[in-house]
Amino acid sequence: MAAHFKLTEEDDGFLAAPQGASLLFSGASGTETWIERSEDAVVRIGIQSVAVATGAGGTLGVCIEVGDHAAKGQDGPAPIEYRLSASQSVQVLVKGGERVAFKAYPTADNAQILRTVVWASDLRSDAPTRVAPRPTTAPEAAASRA
Repeated sequence: MAAHFKLTEEDDGFLAAPQGASLLFSGASGTETWIERSEDAVVRIGIQSVAVATGAGGTLGVCIEVGDHAAKGQDGPAPIEYRLSASQSVQVLVKGGERVAFKAYPTADNAQILRTVVWASDLRSDAPTRVAPRPTTAPEAAASRA
């Protein structure tokens, strides 16, 4: 009979999306989707996954693919029944009105994936809004001096 592994409180804490993030997926397989914004925005996309090693050398990997680029994270190799957790995040510039397609998914070798979450969060811009500088003298006054 196969072992039935369950999530622990520690797993739930690890899988929690950051405050203010939107949960895009929760399950075992991952997702292929896109994000879109009405104005230019820097968006952080993250994946977190938890698994249990079902054999010696069990590993858990996570991957986020955006276009031709991939970011990966991994935990393991680990002994049998060891808890594995892996996470990865990327920041992408989403141009206003354009879609950014991506895939986020876990991979396992000698491990059973218990849960995977994918989330996105807009990063606040601390840069001040650019404003044209005020002239030091009125245009009429400058013209009358000439």
